[in-house]
Amino acid sequence: MIGPFGGRLAFGGDYNPEQWPREVWDEDVALMREAGVNLVSLGIFAWARIEVAEGEYDFEWLDSIIALLHANDISIDLATATASPPAWFSHAYPHTLPVDAQGIRRSFGARQAYCPSAPEYREAAARLAGKLAERYAEHPAVVMWHVNNEYGCHNWHCFCDVSAVAFRDWLQQRYASLDELNESWGTAFWSQHYTDWAQVGPPRTVAYNTFANPGQQLDWWRFSSDELFECYRAEKAALQAYATQPITTNFMNFFKPLDYWACAPEVDFISNDHYLLSVDPDNAQELAMSADLMRSLAGGAPWLLMEHSTSAVNWQPRNIAKSPGQMRRNSLQHIARGSDGAMFFQWRASRAGAEKFHSGLVPHAGRDSKVWREVTELGADLAALSDVAGTRVE
Repeated sequence: MIGPFGGRLAFGGDYNPEQWPREVWDEDVALMREAGVNLVSLGIFAWARIEVAEGEYDFEWLDSIIALLHANDISIDLATATASPPAWFSHAYPHTLPVDAQGIRRSFGARQAYCPSAPEYREAAARLAGKLAERYAEHPAVVMWHVNNEYGCHNWHCFCDVSAVAFRDWLQQRYASLDELNESWGTAFWSQHYTDWAQVGPPRTVAYNTFANPGQQLDWWRFSSDELFECYRAEKAALQAYATQPITTNFMNFFKPLDYWACAPEVDFISNDHYLLSVDPDNAQELAMSADLMRSLAGGAPWLLMEHSTSAVNWQPRNIAKSPGQMRRNSLQHIARGSDGAMFFQWRASRAGAEKFHSGLVPHAGRDSKVWREVTELGADLAALSDVAGTRVE
């Protein structure tokens, strides 16, 4: 059983109060109670609001919203807020911005704008995680910790010089000698034989209309996965210096860049983000397969659907609204296949930003809408199904 929910199926979603005026918060918690929400993921993208400058923290707003949620019997999955470094960080450490395969350094302005191998990023992320744990580990509303968010979703590879050095170090741990690497990669082909470790680098863009070495590419993907999860390990260690609650990070079903089979033993429970592909006529079957994968990664134990959508998303070529009853069916299908709840991105549809047209539990249309009616119905469904919380699917 996933312990934090106290025999309840988790119901709620990502909550971003920092994006809204203070007067909206009271309305939010009133609506959460109306819908039956019992868990929210808090602070996932709030680094800039928590650490306003390097080493300067503003916890007052976070103290207030945590107290308000706790007073309304809503538990918190508290995030380390490290998925998006703030502008001050990227300005102070521009060399931590990721570099693509063409050698172009990407700019600040989206999310996950960091190189996973950059020591400055790892140190800053672990320091922030530690500060949050030191302050909130004993708070009764905080029932679990959410490290980063969707590791590698936008920065699964970084081809900068720091990553190149880390890649060579990783290869020297993997191969006993340069001769062994040459044999493994088949570098006799196309005269790619290496005679010095300094000659080995990432599979950056090669000569026009040709191909990089596939052995090099495979090890690069393995290395990149390991580097991303080294970031998780650093934050988890910082949390564990103060916190005893379960710690997780959200997977993304069949996401190739991260080796979830290697990562799974290091999270306290498996959590997953799943979004239907609108153009896939078999997306219900894909959902079932994704849920079964999570149950497999969990060794048959309960896991948690951390994100899915109430209706349309904003990022697919065709963003189709869900038909009546489809959100309920999707949610219950995840639960039937082992999830201990149904969580969503996000609580309230954004009023600004890149995901303004992504659906939420509270849509732009407000309470008088199909989505809100279905949200409250699902909340009642999950409350009635509390007996299945913590059980195993055989």
